Amino acid sequence: MGLARKKLIGPPVAVVAIGLALTAYFLVPSRYVSTASMVLTVPATGGTLETGPQRRPGLTNPLLQFNDALRTTAGILILSTNTPEVAAELGVTEDGPTVLTVNDGRTNPDLLGISTNGPFVYVEVESTSPAVVREVMRKARLRIRVELARRQTALGAPVSTHIAILDVMPASVPRLVVTDRLLGAASGGLFGVVAGLGVAYGVQRLRAARRAGEPGLREAPDPVTEPSRENGAAPSNGAPPDAVPPSAAPPNGARPHAEDLPASPVTAEEDTGPIPAIEREGDQLDSTT
Repeated sequence: MGLARKKLIGPPVAVVAIGLALTAYFLVPSRYVSTASMVLTVPATGGTLETGPQRRPGLTNPLLQFNDALRTTAGILILSTNTPEVAAELGVTEDGPTVLTVNDGRTNPDLLGISTNGPFVYVEVESTSPAVVREVMRKARLRIRVELARRQTALGAPVSTHIAILDVMPASVPRLVVTDRLLGAASGGLFGVVAGLGVAYGVQRLRAARRAGEPGLREAPDPVTEPSRENGAAPSNGAPPDAVPPSAAPPNGARPHAEDLPASPVTAEEDTGPIPAIEREGDQLDSTT
């Protein structure tokens, strides 16, 4: 947070993060999706062919004949359509941009609550091209119808008893999905913030380490508090050793008294200097007298 508040770090990192987010948003390919829902029904005459005397059998409402048999048939169609071979026939490869989903509606919020009560077949196609979405959706719906008719014919069921499949929700117009783009933009922006602050932190740490390692940038000794003893330098105040401290000097420029002056040692030579002159003066006085 301290780095982000700096003017030379925070705003540039924010600009880089926004740029990466926009770049990722526009670089992620657009995806389109189309959905369709179908339901299985029994014929109006029922599932049994009348073999008795020629009379009109009783008709029933196909919407009142949903049972476990239809749900089982829907499950068979879903499993047979989700094989890799069928997907390849429909133009869907394993690592390709097109995704085909066929189930009982559990991935559709609109059918999630009622998919266990009815024999629904839900188809969803997602790809990077609207034309591809339309074509794969058309092939998938046709393949489900063909698979239903083929299996009933293979079992020898009379045509009048064949199960029909109706469109509950026809194939929708391919619509643009922006989820992938938003995720890409969020990832790009987060990467820009983390990388920018990480680089700034690393540069500052490197500069601090260099400053600590350079001899010229180390803290030099204070000449006032730490005089050089090797060169015989004077004390910290620059005065000679025998100098009188400023605090001892008399005020107003007056001459110091003798008792205020520091005592200086007297050598033997200085004591014997004036004696010969005094003796000569004594001799002159004696001669005059």
